Formats: sequence, C-alpha cells, structure tokens
Amino acid sequence: MRTTLFVVLVLLGSAAAGTAEEAKQLAQQATTVLKTHCYRCHGQDGSVEGAVNFVTDLPKLVARKKVVPNDPKGSRLFRRMEDGTMPPPDEQPRPSAAEIAALKRWIEAGAPTGESVLPRAAITQGNMYATVLADLETLDRRARRFQRYFTLTHLHNAGLSDEELQTYRNALSKLVNSLSWGSKIVNPVAVDANRTVLRIDLRWYVWDATIWNRVLQEYPYGVLDDSVSARAVAVGTATKQPIVRADWFVATASRAPLYYDVLQLPGTLADLEKLIRVDSTENIKQERVARVGFNGSGISRFNRILERHDSAQGMYWRTYDFDEPPANLVARVNGGMLADRRNIFAFPLGPGGLTDNPFQHAGGEAIFALPNGLHAFYLASAVNARLDKGPLAIVSDPKRPDRAVEAGVSCMSCHVTGILPKADQVRDYLDKNPKALKRTEADVIRSLYPGQDIAMKLMEADAKRYGEVVAKTGARVSRFEAVSTITQKYETEVDLSTGASEVGLSADEFRARISNSETLVRHIGSLRIGGTVTRQIWAQAFGDIARELQLGGLYQANLNGPTLKDNTGELDPLEARGDSANQWAFAPGGRRALVASGDRSVRYYDVEARRDIKRLVGHTASVWAVALTPDGKFAASGGMDGTARAWDLTTGLESARFDDHTSLVSAVAFAPNGKWIVSGSFDGSVVYWKTVNGQEGWRAEKLGLVTAIAVDPQGAFVAVTTPSALVLLNLANGREFKRYGTFAAPLSAVAISPNGKWIAAGNDLGTVYIWQVGEEEARFTLTGHEGGVRSVAIKDGRWVITGGTDRTLRLWDTAAAKQEVAAFRQHTASVTGVAFLENGTQTVSGDGTLRALPWKIDQFIVAPADAPNKELPKAPDRIPYARP
Repeated sequence: MRTTLFVVLVLLGSAAAGTAEEAKQLAQQATTVLKTHCYRCHGQDGSVEGAVNFVTDLPKLVARKKVVPNDPKGSRLFRRMEDGTMPPPDEQPRPSAAEIAALKRWIEAGAPTGESVLPRAAITQGNMYATVLADLETLDRRARRFQRYFTLTHLHNAGLSDEELQTYRNALSKLVNSLSWGSKIVNPVAVDANRTVLRIDLRWYVWDATIWNRVLQEYPYGVLDDSVSARAVAVGTATKQPIVRADWFVATASRAPLYYDVLQLPGTLADLEKLIRVDSTENIKQERVARVGFNGSGISRFNRILERHDSAQGMYWRTYDFDEPPANLVARVNGGMLADRRNIFAFPLGPGGLTDNPFQHAGGEAIFALPNGLHAFYLASAVNARLDKGPLAIVSDPKRPDRAVEAGVSCMSCHVTGILPKADQVRDYLDKNPKALKRTEADVIRSLYPGQDIAMKLMEADAKRYGEVVAKTGARVSRFEAVSTITQKYETEVDLSTGASEVGLSADEFRARISNSETLVRHIGSLRIGGTVTRQIWAQAFGDIARELQLGGLYQANLNGPTLKDNTGELDPLEARGDSANQWAFAPGGRRALVASGDRSVRYYDVEARRDIKRLVGHTASVWAVALTPDGKFAASGGMDGTARAWDLTTGLESARFDDHTSLVSAVAFAPNGKWIVSGSFDGSVVYWKTVNGQEGWRAEKLGLVTAIAVDPQGAFVAVTTPSALVLLNLANGREFKRYGTFAAPLSAVAISPNGKWIAAGNDLGTVYIWQVGEEEARFTLTGHEGGVRSVAIKDGRWVITGGTDRTLRLWDTAAAKQEVAAFRQHTASVTGVAFLENGTQTVSGDGTLRALPWKIDQFIVAPADAPNKELPKAPDRIPYARP
C-alpha cells in the first residue's frame, strides 16, 4: 500500500512539473513572437505606439486587459495580430501562421507568465539622496551649483518596466531640450544603475536659479529630507530642492504658463519676433514669406493660413486662425453681398495695416525653431497678446481634459512631425477664379502663396530637420508623442498602489497608515477600499499626506533666500526661519546647552527654563555645528558661511575666527584642554586651530565631505565621519592612522566614550556601529531607527544613546540580547543632540524645534553586566530632572 501511494505521488509530481515546464515554454514562445513583431513599436527604446510600451511584459498585458486569459477572441492584442493590422501592413517581417498559433496556444492555456519574477527592491529616498551625493562628488566643486536632478524612483518602485521608464526618459529629454536656448541637444544623464535619477546642468539649457525656482513654485511634492545626504546635496547644488519628479515636470513644464516662463517668452507676439530676429511686417511687405491657406485644419474650426519666415534659428511659422461666422451674417451693399472678412478666399491678404482689404483673424499659433533645432510654440490672440489656452470657439484639442488647446503640450501632441504638411488651396482658387480678385491683389497673392509644390517642399524640409533633431533626444517622431503621452499618464487618477509608491510605502502599509489617520481618511480615504482620487486632489492634499506620514519638512518656494551673485542658487539653502536647532551641545550637568540655529545665531540656552541666556551673533548664514568646553566658559560654532568661530560665554563676544574653509563648516569640537578647536567642512578639510586667536595648527585635506567630528577625551585622536568612511586622525599632527569603510549609507554622527576606548557612529539609514579602538571590525551593529541617525553618545562599550530623524531617542545595551532597551517618543522633530549626564542616571536630548527633554535611565543601566539577558523594565515617558 505504501509503495502504491509513493508511485502515485511521484506520478503526480511529474505531471505538475510537466505542466509547469509547458507553461514556461508557452510563455517563452509568446514572448519571442511579441519581441519579434511588436516590440520595435511598443517598447524598444521607449517607443509607445498606441500608448503601449510593455508588450513583452506578459503579466502587465493581462493586468491591463490587452490579453484575456483563455479567450483569444476576447484579447485585443491577438485579434489585431490575427487580422493583420498589427504589425501595420507595411511592416516587415510579418508574423507567420505558426507564430500566431503559438500566441493563441499561450492565451488558451491561461496566458501563463512563465518563471516568477522576484519583487524589485525599492529605492528609498535615502538611497536616492546618497546616489545624488555620490554623483556630485565626482564633479568639480564649482560645477556642483549648476546641477539639478529629476527622479523616476517612485515609478521604478511601482513596478514599471525599463521599457516603460525609457518612455519617461525620452519625454524628459525631449522636453528639457524643447525648453532650451542652448545650441546643442544635451540629454539628462542617468547617475544610478537603474537609471532612475537623471542629472542636468543648468548651463546646458541656458537656465539659472530664477528659472529653477520658477519651476519649484509649481512643485507640490517638495519635501525637505532631514539627512546628511540631503543636506550635503542642498549645499553642493545651492538649492533647497534640487530634485523633482520627472513625470510631474514633463506634465507641468510642458503647459503654459510654466512652459512660457521656463522658455522666457515675452507677452506679445511682436516681442517674440524681436527675440528670434523676425520682422514679419517687413517680410510680408517685401514678399519674403510663403503662405498656405486652406479649410478644415482639424484644429481650427474654420479657415487657417500658415505663414513661413526665416528666423535666426532657421524657421518661424505662424498661423492665422478664424472663428466661424454665423450662417445668417450678411451685409448688403448696393444690392449685393459683401463677403465676410473671415473668408480667406475672399480676403487672402493681411493682416490689418498691410492692405486695404485685410482678412479678420481671431488669433493664431507660432512655431519657431530653437537654436538646437527643436521647436517652441506660442498662442496669440487677435491683437497678438500671449495666450495660455486657445479659445474653444476657434480651436480645440480632444486629448486635453477640457478640450482646450494648451500652449506647449497640445502643440507637441499635434505637431509630431514639426510643421504638419498642408496643401494650399488659395493659389488654386485664384488660378481657377481669376476674376474673383483685383489684378493688383492677385499679383501680391501669387507672390505670398507660392502654390502647393513650393510650399510642400518647404514644409517637408522643415519636418525632416525636426525629425533628425528629435531622434537625438531619444524620442521618436510618432503619432504617440512622448511628452503628451506622459502628460496624460501623469494626469490619470491615483490608486492605492500609485499613491503608495509616491510616498515610499508598500500598498498594505499605506492602507494601514491611511486608516490610522483622520486627516488622511478625509483626504484620500477612498484609496483604502479600492477607489481612486484625482491627480488634482492628490497634489492638493500632498502637504497633509507628507505631514501625517512624517516624510520630512515641506518645501515652501516663498521661503527661498537671497541668490548667489551668478544667480545659480541660494546663498544659504539651509537657512531656516524661526526657531530651529540644527545641533545641540550640552553642558555636563545638562542644565545648559549650546544650540546651532538655522537663523544664523548661536544660542546659549537654559534647558530647564526653555529660554535663551545669550544670543551669540556673528555668523552670516545658518549655523550647523556647536561645541562647549568642559568648564562651560567657551563655545565653538560652524556654519554655512564657511567660518568656524570661538566665543567667550562670559561676554557673549566672538574671541576668534577661522575662515579658511570654503564650504559649510559641519562639525566643531574642542580638544580636552579647551585651548584648541577642531573644525571640519563639506570642503573635505579638518583643521586644528587655537581658541584664542584662530591660528592654524595643522590641516588634513581631501578626506571627503566631513559630516561629524569627535575628539578623544584622553587627547589622543580625532574621529571624522564622511559619507563613505570613519577616519581617525592623530590629534597632535592630523595624520591619518586608521580608516573604516565602506558603509551602506553616509555616516552622519560620531561619538567617543569618556575613556577613549570606544567609538560609535550612526548613518543615514539608521544603523549605528560600535568599534573598540584598535580593532579592525565593528564590535556591534545596532538597528532600529526608522530614519537617519542625527546624534549619538556612548557611555562605555555597553551603553549608547542615539537620536534620529524618526523623532526618537533610543537607549542601547550592547550586552543585552535585544540591544535596543528603550525608545523615547516625545519629540516632535529630528533629535539633533543627545548626551549622558554626569550624574550617571539621566540623559538629555534636543530636537530641531528647540525642545530639550531630560530622561531618567537608572532603571535600565542598573542591570548587572553579568546578566545581559535580564528582562528590562518598559521605557517610561519623559522623566523630569532629579532634584538634589
């Protein structure tokens, strides 16, 4: 009996294996057919014919109902291949009967997908900023302020294939070059392995900080990340928000008014013509134009005239569009009928002022070549004033939600080949009706309207040049133009999966977070139950979404500070308004602290009373680093102005200054005797200088961007963190004697134990490493923070406290089985300073909102060292200072 059962099980297993293998083979055959005959138009190099660019992604074909499992006739993709309309009839090679049969067998078998695809690793915001920072560090320091970035990471996280992402890259490349006054096509450069982060240089397109800030005024998704990577990126690029979403940019900068503003186009057509060195009035007078007139353009409801001029960049076409006259609009003169001036066959000359009988147009469109050969567009009224949208009574665009023709995106969608070839009807009308117009007028008309052959050659030549230039952007001249296609994709409704990817969460986690927030339920509660929200509502609610999910501070374009003299960025992209605490340095007793403030001051602060004792004023930009001497008599600070300063706390006056750093001074620390200060900068240098006069003792350079510094309390060495390494320098001479690296994320905080034997360092991913000095590898690795580590203190090799961007203070026992023994959650902003107090039973922490809180920890640290796995009591909420 057992033998029989074994044989049955083996046979069943073999059948299952065979079925799986068959499904795999059918999926491979289907993929081969689709790759051979469909991929070149529906995915290759981002091509998106029919708005489909995922034709070899079998699961997506099913999910988007292009294929219906078990139903070949119900599958649109199969029907079109079977009836010969896909590929188009003129495409070669053609699918064979065997290939079509293979595709049919695959669908009849349930459209299996073959091998399961492993879930794609999500790219976090921290990953993105680390990538950008690494890219900036490959560039000359002076070039960094010109760099800006576009990201597709949320689309990658949403599961879009590389072919789909390539369509977005193509659209971005075409648009930025279509907004350029540069002479060459220069495409954004991918800086990560997945090609989801793309860099541009403002100089490529003749942009500056004013243009970038104009873009940011419209940006609804600006979040200020509170990590060392993001801070370093802001400093390097000289802007608070150097990264924007590529899909949003394509869908927004392609539409007026932002489209006009980025291109810096003037308010009237006359001024535009001056900009491109065209004198249309003189050209018409001297008959240096070529006109095409016709009915039924497809965009204009009535007549249309195209008029071509030479321009400084090649060509300039403008249109004269006409509103449709009412059928009963007649005027009788001497018993006859006067033709309507909107009829270009009766009045082909104009505009007004150039003839006694001009046509009466209602507005028009201008298309002109940019210096790089791409085209720009402009809508104008009858009096040549700039329009964002064309009047629906005259022109319409069925692809736009309100059917209005929008300057930029509607024009790109229509003029996929550049100027659309149109056959002239006016010259033919004149030739066939020689008595319809005066002889003197007829001669002028023949000069302005050269006829179909000449006009068509001009249009075809312009279209050919345009197509060649478009190809350089990576896009194609196609009915499904890249920019307008991506604009439409962006404007679709947001569902749970899309929203989750845009905020960096899984769909399940996002649903749970919505359910736990009354604010989110009110805004986007429909997402919990399979519904959607419009893109407009999503963008409108994003500020509340970011606050509720603690994604970071909200970027506010109206708070940008003064710009650099060369208008490439802000003087201080890190400056904050109001109370902000970028770093804390606590006195040993915890009752006094120094605060590095975003408002350019250093605050000597009474922690218990929550008030300033003194304001130390002198920095000309935000302050990011502070330190106190053990006796509390002197302070040190460093800021965005590139200076490090020493202060006498008795008088509140500056006692010395070191101004030989060339970027943000991100870290300062006193030597144990208080007579020397060590300062580190984003310029890669660490300098040892005298407290009393700023005289330099030694300098270490080319360390990489310095993020934090700690001095050994025993006076032997300095610990320096950079994005990629922990470096130990001899305090006496600044020579490097030890280096630890490489890390998964930039190191952001460092501390040394009082006995000088232990070093703790945290990074932007929330990981903390503990080394015993002299050992090669980290002794402990602590994980638990849900954001980057902003501050750390180490009591000995066992007890560590850390503060993070997740607004928590955490106590760690490296000897315990569960090393995180307490988490204090009363802060409302990033914890930017922590310290063990000298009484041994308390800690103190300060956050970015200038709030400092003491915590009692004696119930944790009394646990005996020989019982590391002993159950520890639950972490309490805030405990006030113990009174003597």
